[in-house]
Amino acid sequence: KKDKKKDKKKDKKKDSKKGGKDDPPEKKPKKEVKVEQVYEWWKEEAPLEDGKKWRFLEHNGVIFPPKYEPHGVKLNYEGHGPVDLNPEQEAVATMFAAMSKTDYASKPIFVKNFWTEFKRLLGKGSPITDLKKCDFEPIVEYLEAEKEKKKNLTKEEKLKIKEEREKMEAPYGTVILDSHTEKNGNYRVEPAGLFRGRGEHPKMGQVKGVIAPEDITMNCAVDACPPRCPLPGHAWKSVVHKDDATWLAFYKDTINGEFKYIFLSAGSSLKGQSDREKFEKARELKKHVGGIRKKITQGLKDHDPVVRQQNTALWLIDNLAIRAGNEKDTAEEADTVGCCSMRVEHITIASDEDGPTIFFNFLGKDSIEYKNLLKIRPDDEDRAAAGEADPCISFVRDGEQSNFNQVHKNMGQMCSDKKKKTTDDVFDKIDTSSLNKYLKDLMPGLTAKVFRTYNASYTLDQELHKIGDHPLKKEFLKTETTQLKFYNDANYQVAILCNHSRAVSKSFDAQMEKMDEKKVEIEAEIKSLSKEKKKKEGAAKDAIKKKIATLEARLHNHETQKQIKQKLAGVALSTSKVNYLDPRITVSWCKKWNNFPLSKVFNKSLITKFKWAIDEVDEDWRF
Repeated sequence: KKDKKKDKKKDKKKDSKKGGKDDPPEKKPKKEVKVEQVYEWWKEEAPLEDGKKWRFLEHNGVIFPPKYEPHGVKLNYEGHGPVDLNPEQEAVATMFAAMSKTDYASKPIFVKNFWTEFKRLLGKGSPITDLKKCDFEPIVEYLEAEKEKKKNLTKEEKLKIKEEREKMEAPYGTVILDSHTEKNGNYRVEPAGLFRGRGEHPKMGQVKGVIAPEDITMNCAVDACPPRCPLPGHAWKSVVHKDDATWLAFYKDTINGEFKYIFLSAGSSLKGQSDREKFEKARELKKHVGGIRKKITQGLKDHDPVVRQQNTALWLIDNLAIRAGNEKDTAEEADTVGCCSMRVEHITIASDEDGPTIFFNFLGKDSIEYKNLLKIRPDDEDRAAAGEADPCISFVRDGEQSNFNQVHKNMGQMCSDKKKKTTDDVFDKIDTSSLNKYLKDLMPGLTAKVFRTYNASYTLDQELHKIGDHPLKKEFLKTETTQLKFYNDANYQVAILCNHSRAVSKSFDAQMEKMDEKKVEIEAEIKSLSKEKKKKEGAAKDAIKKKIATLEARLHNHETQKQIKQKLAGVALSTSKVNYLDPRITVSWCKKWNNFPLSKVFNKSLITKFKWAIDEVDEDWRF
């Protein structure tokens, strides 16, 4: 050991002699994005029969959450003191305590639903009769103490827990599909807990029940070894052999009765083939869209009110990428709507100095607010530019002004019907199923979602390829940061079209302040060096000039990054990347312009998911 230490000291001395004080520090090599190995299904020569998804499927089933272990901490009740709870009551009380410091605990619907469930569990003889008198703090303190214990574990203890968990999960992580193994996706059964939902869901706060093996249906090949049930004394609901399905297992959600499926990972061959088929269907629409739009123009003026409503709805779906929308029981689900389920109260028919306007105001999917003023583009360029910068204003597409006037007239008639209340449907003669049937008559396999995918992908393709003859092309391609901003601006147009918003981060203002502070620091350093430069001559002056140039480039990058962050604060770019944008558009564009690193726009999981697209296209490919 002593000899080794001496050798290390000698090596350090040698290294220090080699490098002088003025030698620049070695740059750290950029980390390469490690792409997960996936089965290259697109190179498969023997395709499956129509409708078949696999020849052989074998897997180990699912992992269940650990059984609840009572902690024995009592609930304090005003005027009574600590109250003993049985394990079931304690489990539900602990669920509420865990969420007591979140925004949900202040939502009346959440609190009301929890109290209804908790009161039922407590029974008639319980001293607890009023939730407001309940003090969950002892349980909250217990949970925080447990969290602190986990934090304070040594590195070795944490590593040991991690290794044990990975060993236990290893058999569930892969699946044998045909002649190869693939990565499993969500193989964990959802634990019991308080339902959150999205937006103001009427069932938030209800208790999600425990899922047992008897609730789960498994899918595997006839000649495969079926998954073994891991819980003694239990058995699966059933084991089926559906080779036309891509799911491995499913069970019903205890709150809404919805099916929860276990699928392979996003990078699997089954998901990849499904994605490619989806985008090819959207590309097929390009051949038919001209004819379909002509039929829409004719249908907008049809004497049959059903045909008029079908084509008015389809015009909105085509131009605004609104979802078709299904009817919902608002007592069971959040009051979210789409095109066919919009009510009179969601629409304002009016006009302004530029012509007719339609204002939409409703909650879309996932309770995301949709506010959009559809209007004619102003002739005044300043007002037009201001409208383009406003995510809540959409201008009617070129060549669609005449159709928009007819849509405005049709919707005005539908909304002003004397028999209709504000809570009645605007499109009262059609629904999603009849609209999709009409779409399939226009093109085989056409749905409202195909229209949405087509318009999203087409928009990105058009926006990205504006760079070719853009007057600021050199500026956009100057650095990776400026090129990334150009890409994000194009992606932003799609996100606005599809209404992909998100809540602005609580730390956003603090992040902006830090960026402003950093800017001031860089500017101060440039100012200081500029003064120093005046006192220097020759090589020393040139060295300072180089430092100033480096800092100015850094400042430019910093300001560009801030602009990107500000613009995208309330916008979710990833939603469209995952679901609606043909990845081949992005891959081709990156290859064409400076061989731009794909890892700048696709994260690791997207690169894995879209490996087929990366291999398929060259720089000249277009959607």
